[in-house]
Order: sequence, then C-alpha cells, then structure tokens
Amino acid sequence: MERKKEKKEKAGLSKKDISEALRVFYEEKLEPKFEQIDGRFEQIDKRFDRVEARLDQHDARFEGIEKKLEEHDEKFRDIFAHFDQVYQRFERLETEYYAISVAIDRIEKKLDGEVSKREFLEKEVLDLKGKIQVLYSRIEEIENRLKRVN
Repeated sequence: MERKKEKKEKAGLSKKDISEALRVFYEEKLEPKFEQIDGRFEQIDKRFDRVEARLDQHDARFEGIEKKLEEHDEKFRDIFAHFDQVYQRFERLETEYYAISVAIDRIEKKLDGEVSKREFLEKEVLDLKGKIQVLYSRIEEIENRLKRVN
C-alpha cells in the first residue's frame, strides 16, 4: 500500500486534486450536455403531449363513428327483419297463387265439360223444336182433315 501512496505522491496528484478535476470536468463538460439532453427530452415530451392530445381527438371521433356504425347496424338489422317478413309474405302469396291456379284449372276443365254438355243440349233442344214444329204441322193437317170430314 505504501507503494501506491508513493506513486501518487510522485505523480503529484492527491485524491482532492482528482476529485476537483472530476468535478470541474463534470460541471464544464458533462453537466451542459445533460442539460441539453434534458431540454431535448422536454421538447420531445411537449411533442408527445401534442400527439396525445391529437390522439384523444381522434379517439373521440372514432367513438362517434363507432356509435353511428352501431346505429346503422341496428337499422340494417331492422331492414333485414322487414325483408324476412316480406319474403315470408311472398312465399305465402306464391303458395296461394299455385293453389288458385290449380283450382282455376279444375274449374276450366269442368266448364269445358259443361260447355260440351250445353252445346249438346242446345242441339237437342233445337232438334226437339224442329220435331215439335213437325208435330204442330201434322196436328194442323189432321185438324184440317177432320174439319173437312165433318
């Protein structure tokens, strides 16, 4: 240990001199740099504060947009429900349409048969009228003969 003291004494530097030199170095060189770095950090903090304020504004806008989207989603759900109801009604109407079409086809077939029967009956009636006319003429003839005989 004595050797270390001797070396330090030979160099002419004591602990006090070294600590004074470090203090001066710190105050002249390091401290201004640290203060400069602190200033830069403060500027960056201010920038971050501005960015954070803008992000808060954007968050508020996004929340408004999300609210509007939820309202639109609800409206679309209502519209889809109405479309479902309309489609159900169309399905019922389509079913009724087919039932009515089948019934009309049956009625038309029956009417076709009835028309044929009616046409046949009309011919028969005309034929009977003709025969009745013939009978009337014969009766008149017979009456006329009877009148002559009497």
